[in-house]
Amino acid sequence: MTATTQSENGVLHREAISLPLFRPVSKPPSGPALHPKAMAESPAPAAGSPPTVQPIQKLDLDLLGSGDKVVVRTANTTYNFEIRDRHSCKVIPGKPSARTGEATLMGGTNADASEYTPDRILVGGRVAYQFPGEESAVLTSVVESIFLVAAGKPA
Repeated sequence: MTATTQSENGVLHREAISLPLFRPVSKPPSGPALHPKAMAESPAPAAGSPPTVQPIQKLDLDLLGSGDKVVVRTANTTYNFEIRDRHSCKVIPGKPSARTGEATLMGGTNADASEYTPDRILVGGRVAYQFPGEESAVLTSVVESIFLVAAGKPA
């Protein structure tokens, strides 16, 4: 994995972060985690109203479906992940200089960045995604907030 950092003179650098440093953790029972399917079952907003956007603390990626949109605000930028299927998505970073394109949303790290959390992203952790054909993944800066717009809701 790599992380992008900014030097004192404003130049962005990619630093390699080895995933074997993180030990995978098992998924706890999904009590407080968001269940996008439950959100999809809620009443639809009136025609012409804004989409239903739900702020969340942690998100189980296995529960996302095609058409769902995940917005992650980090310390440095905002990322839009348009889910295609399972973990395949289109990444649209908020910075024009950042790479946009199809990627695999892999998960992230826990709040203190000591453990890799596959298939889960958390506020306070970092998000990991990887472009096809790339040897290393992108690791975002610290996540400040996560928002979900479930498919089937007006956009």
